[in-house]
Amino acid sequence: MESNQTEPVAEMNVFSRIINLFVTPSKTFEALIVKPDWVTPLILFFLMFIATSILLKEVIQAEQAVATKESIMKNTQIPDSQKQESADQAISMMKKFWAVGIGVGFIVVLAFYLLGGLALHIGGKNIMKGEGSYLQALSIFGYSGLVDILAGIIKVPLMMANQTMRVDTGLGMLIATDQTRTPLYIFLSKFDLFTFWQLAILIIGLSMLYKFSRGKTAALVIGLWLIWVLLSVGFTALGTSMGG
Repeated sequence: MESNQTEPVAEMNVFSRIINLFVTPSKTFEALIVKPDWVTPLILFFLMFIATSILLKEVIQAEQAVATKESIMKNTQIPDSQKQESADQAISMMKKFWAVGIGVGFIVVLAFYLLGGLALHIGGKNIMKGEGSYLQALSIFGYSGLVDILAGIIKVPLMMANQTMRVDTGLGMLIATDQTRTPLYIFLSKFDLFTFWQLAILIIGLSMLYKFSRGKTAALVIGLWLIWVLLSVGFTALGTSMGG
């Protein structure tokens, strides 16, 4: 007589979960649905943020200095005779408060992580009527974000070698280097190979959690991603207009 009972999912250690995410993501998500783990991805995000801030400090500050000077030079409300002095003061202040910026960065990383998981949870459970907890959705969102960490591991050495924060692996490469801070570049840069990989993995995980079809889950994930893309473009356009 055959048993109808489902075999329990074998518990998986953190290293196996990470490896399987890139090899057989469904195994990782099966384990996360049974035993959510949202802490490990957060720790890895923080470590990646620290490493990037240290390794790319000079590159980041140099590009911020250029952007600050360009913004001030284009600002018609500042007299021409005072623009250079204003730019020098702003750049000096930026470097002095570098540590403060790092602290703010930690808060931004945490907020994006928690709110991203919340948006997926609300969309999947409250709007599309699936079954699953916030911590399950957050864990799946977090582990899918490890693709972004892999992208960083690949891109950071290239950024250091080329002394630029811009390393394109998507449609952003179609835009000239002097247009990096434009809304069009921000929009096209979101259409990236690593982003598509991350979205695909996220769709797999959430479809398993909420027991949706892949198509229904894709509608949720891609819909929320497009909202994020539009918000990013909007904030960039706003910053450009305010900068003169």
